Amino acid sequence: MNPKSNVTESLDNTFRTSFPLDTTVVSLVVGLVVVLTTYWITSRKTSPASTANPTATTSSTKKSIYGTENRGPLQVKPVSPDFEWDKVEPLKSYPFKDGDYKLTMGIKTITADDWLLIEPTYKSRIENKRQIIRDQHPDYAHRSDIRKSTVFCAGDGEDSLREFYDTIMHYMTSKYPQYFVVDGDYIHNKIMDWKLPRNAGDQTPDQLLNYLVDTIEEDFIILKKDPTQIGKVDGDEYHFKAGVFAFAAGFNPSDRFNKPLSFIHHPIPGYEEKLKVSMNRFFSRLAPGNFVTRSNFSVQTHHKFYTDDQNKGHNSPKDYLQEPLDYDKCDFDNEVHYRSERQVLTKLPKTEAVVFTIRTYLMPMSHFKYETPEVRRRFAGQIRGIPDDIGQYKRSWEWGPPVIRYMEELNEQAAAA
Repeated sequence: MNPKSNVTESLDNTFRTSFPLDTTVVSLVVGLVVVLTTYWITSRKTSPASTANPTATTSSTKKSIYGTENRGPLQVKPVSPDFEWDKVEPLKSYPFKDGDYKLTMGIKTITADDWLLIEPTYKSRIENKRQIIRDQHPDYAHRSDIRKSTVFCAGDGEDSLREFYDTIMHYMTSKYPQYFVVDGDYIHNKIMDWKLPRNAGDQTPDQLLNYLVDTIEEDFIILKKDPTQIGKVDGDEYHFKAGVFAFAAGFNPSDRFNKPLSFIHHPIPGYEEKLKVSMNRFFSRLAPGNFVTRSNFSVQTHHKFYTDDQNKGHNSPKDYLQEPLDYDKCDFDNEVHYRSERQVLTKLPKTEAVVFTIRTYLMPMSHFKYETPEVRRRFAGQIRGIPDDIGQYKRSWEWGPPVIRYMEELNEQAAAA
């Protein structure tokens, strides 16, 4: 049996991404903080990555990252008639290189065809997310308020949420017609075997958010300008107005709801000096109908997709001292996980809201047994290259040494075989 397929089946932990942009992010851009921030935290150079899923590719032509304006319906090519969602090999995501970690912008253009993906994790991810936003997930039995921390829509974000919903339904029926079948005013999701409204219509924002969770694996954040905030600190920036952030990794998304970009990013070391101006310029100049992407990675010592109090160093008490984890106590099969995000940014043509979709991949660290020595060497080298301030923020002072040792031991075993 193929060991990689075992990983795909176990613990919901399939990982991948097609774009090797460097950022050693521990919690992987978890909440809006990391998500929007790590979107820019990447290395100046990209490292080679393999793509297995034939429905996702990177753009081979160079063009402005701001793109050419396209306000018409998205033109999306359907997948091959013999495409099987549960048999396609997931893309791999190795956005790391053997070298110093750099805080800079790092993005690639993609086509609309490459935006939303369906892979063997589709059903399990959606079921996982449905449980989280309905306060029914067994990992959070002690909590009764997860929905308030993961599902959002401000009054002035409703029009963009409706536009996003219609965009998603058009996209899924266009790209995956064998699995999303139009049936009058409804769309039959044949993978999950349920029907959803074809258009936003008169559905409430809460209903639309639930339907979107039932349709795509990706979390999504909708950001808009807020005229009522002009004149205030960072009031001219884009604000987080709607979305679902069920797979946040290291902060409570509700703390960032209705806040501007700079507030969202303020915990990130170096953001004000290195990223703030570039990020705001990019959001303003991105043309509707265009797509850009980047990927990141981090490590966590548990299997949870949603966590608002782990993964990040800034959640620890001020007097907390980060020390390397005991290697002999690290469970690389069940607890220590590699986490990666495939992030895509676009702008809606009607409301001109910026939409950020975040696809999370989570796999046991032991999956690296099946990778090449070169991949393991690059991974260990990138962890070594994390600077102190980012390392403390991402808690790599704790997980870095044992993960490096694990990669080295795997390479020693491979050399001796």
